[in-house]
Amino acid sequence: MPVFSLADLQPGMVLAADAESPNGNHRLAGGTSLTETHLRLLRGWHLREIEVEDSQQAMDAGTDAVADTAQTVLARFAHLPGDNPFVAELRRQAMARADTFVSPKACLPTRRKLDAPAGVPAPEKILTGDPVLVSLPEVFMRIREVLSDPASTIEEAAAVIGKDPSLTAKLLKLVNSAFYARTLRVSGSLPPASVDTLTRAVMLLGLNQLSTLAMGVSVLPLFRDIPPDCVDLRQFWQHSVGVGLLAKILSARLGDPSPERYFVAGLLHDIGRLVLYKRIPDVSGEALARAAESGRHLVAVERETFGFDHAELGGMLLRKWRFPESLEQTVWRHHDPMVADLPLEPAIINVADMVAVATLPGGSGERLVPEFIPEAWRLAALTPSDLPEIVATAESHLEVVCAMFA
Repeated sequence: MPVFSLADLQPGMVLAADAESPNGNHRLAGGTSLTETHLRLLRGWHLREIEVEDSQQAMDAGTDAVADTAQTVLARFAHLPGDNPFVAELRRQAMARADTFVSPKACLPTRRKLDAPAGVPAPEKILTGDPVLVSLPEVFMRIREVLSDPASTIEEAAAVIGKDPSLTAKLLKLVNSAFYARTLRVSGSLPPASVDTLTRAVMLLGLNQLSTLAMGVSVLPLFRDIPPDCVDLRQFWQHSVGVGLLAKILSARLGDPSPERYFVAGLLHDIGRLVLYKRIPDVSGEALARAAESGRHLVAVERETFGFDHAELGGMLLRKWRFPESLEQTVWRHHDPMVADLPLEPAIINVADMVAVATLPGGSGERLVPEFIPEAWRLAALTPSDLPEIVATAESHLEVVCAMFA
């Protein structure tokens, strides 16, 4: 088999054997048809030489596969205004990552056809009918009490969160991550050493911010029992974390003093879909199948099938859990940010969601890139030239932050 230096590798070449990162944590399998994204990855591993298959047929097949994937990516943008500078740049970023796109699978095979949403329980009944969603973890309840009490102290908040070792470990990992170091550096509050106690974390981020972050992270285990044939939870949380990272980046660019709530809003923006998959999987599967067959947005099919959508259901859930009202409204209005009383926060999540669906791995079931809402992008104060750096920053931290929630 021929051996090439990294500088001589070309898209379409096929790996003859596994290629592994120096730390052994990442691997490209032998037989992989190399794309530009793979080449960037291999260069980042600083490998000197790569063995590839000596087969023009394999190269041609790889090129054809890349072309097919590219057409699939382009189809996800077909409903958007192609001459819009933001859409054009997003499409360019998506095409550069075409090989990473994995089409979100349907929830379940179609079980039955629904003529009207009359057979779907009302949102309130869906929420109250699940004892797990009603009986929240004790640490969540205690954090909520601290957050709602203006007299709470830093020490009290740290003591409450510290009662859950797993939650504490996740929060300290997150605060000490390279991503947080970057955003703290931008805000001028980067600590001189690692943050090794919750008290320091509260002092660094603020009582409300760390408490909100802790509440958001503490509810993730409630959905671990969703059947694997219903939704790929790894892809779901990968998308959710991606939206959270992008939202935090966008809010930091605007100089917002409390970007953690944007991260939590991004993390939980599609939580209503998890409730649907958990509580009414058959009807959710029907909605996913309809969306796929018709080429329509899943959120539109949800409204038609259920009489409400996942955003409304997610907002109602956060209201029931007594999350801060701003978070509740941000999740509820993230598909229609301009109808909110305070549209900035849902607009940031709307933009982050569109960018994440277009360019980052993961997904909650939506196949198409969300609708472009010009007013939301104006509120985010972006230009098309900002997108490459924003996407690259979120992309570079996505895997590490996702691993913190595993």
